[in-house]
Amino acid sequence: MQATSDQPPFVSLENYDNLEQIRSKFPPLANINIDRNFNNLKESRFFIIRTQGEDNVHRAMKYGIWTSSSRKNERLDEAFKNKKEDVYLFFTEINSMCFSGMAKLNSEFNSKAHFKYWLIENKWFGTFQIQWLYVKDLPFKLFEEIKQIQRLEGSEETLKSVYDLIDCTELTIENGIKMAKIFQVEKTNKYLFEEFPQLDKLEYESRQQRTNNIRFEKKFQELSSVFESIPFSFSVASYERKKTSRKAQGTYYHSQYGQQYYSQQPFQQYYQQPFVGYQFQQTPQYWQFNNGFYQNQYQQNQYHNNNNNDTQVFNKYQQSNEKYQNQYNHYSNQQQQLNLNSQQLQQTSTQEDNQNLQNVPLEQRFQVNCQQLQKRGKLDKNRNKNNKDDVQYIEKNSMEAPVQKN
Repeated sequence: MQATSDQPPFVSLENYDNLEQIRSKFPPLANINIDRNFNNLKESRFFIIRTQGEDNVHRAMKYGIWTSSSRKNERLDEAFKNKKEDVYLFFTEINSMCFSGMAKLNSEFNSKAHFKYWLIENKWFGTFQIQWLYVKDLPFKLFEEIKQIQRLEGSEETLKSVYDLIDCTELTIENGIKMAKIFQVEKTNKYLFEEFPQLDKLEYESRQQRTNNIRFEKKFQELSSVFESIPFSFSVASYERKKTSRKAQGTYYHSQYGQQYYSQQPFQQYYQQPFVGYQFQQTPQYWQFNNGFYQNQYQQNQYHNNNNNDTQVFNKYQQSNEKYQNQYNHYSNQQQQLNLNSQQLQQTSTQEDNQNLQNVPLEQRFQVNCQQLQKRGKLDKNRNKNNKDDVQYIEKNSMEAPVQKN
């Protein structure tokens, strides 16, 4: 496949078993896995690079380029410009359980050179030039003892192994030297080249889909032009949110409110919901509390129109409230009177019972108690569900367990 404009041509091999053929075919891999002596590693800088898959590392190895998000590109660019010695990158893929290679950063960030055939289209822009030193799969077990404190804004410091650090974390000089020596000393027969035939097919298919694709080319030119103006603060996601909110603003907002509102707060379009209507009372709660000019303007216009309606509603509410209050007072008085009557009846009944018990002799009282005890032991109470005072005594079922005689 021929190169399109400034894009590198597609290059591949039928077999990736021979390292000499790989070195001769791909210039960025010309000096991989050879004996070398590192000079002045104490003045060098080291970074961990974590990628989402093997596809992007595959392109980086073949064409000697790399890129990442805007903030991480800015961090690597600053390290290269202010370096005293070389800047080294240790590559690993998420869920791979190994480091796949070590490369050296050869240039500062070029915000106008874009590679179109990364795994995800129209997401990564600009490039660094890199040279690969080692391509070998080294398991994480070899790096377990190398630990470093992870410092993140808004969270506590945590001690992690180097393979658990987030993408583009700068290593301490001591840890960087240890990792470089492990790549220098360890030998293995496992390489990412084993996956290159399949990865070449995927790259070739993506090139065919994106080459001469008008939709892709138009979108790529749009995003790349915006990226070149703000290379270290550009985000595709934020740009798309901004674009969609502008479209919604033109059709769903009145000019007298919408233009004035967004001219004073342009950053609001990152947080404004696209289809909330023209009433500003439906905007997110955060903006209602922090900026009230549109509320005052909207409420003043509505106050004079709805003043009469508000008074009528208030009067109706007050009348209904008085009505319910009178009903509640009448009901509470009736309930208090009923409680007093019931208490008086209970007192009179208890007095009559006591007088009757005093007239009964002691022997009869004792007999009554014995009868009650017998009822408790031999009978069960069967209360009526509708009338709890209606009690019936039923004999218990006496069951004796049979005894076997030998």
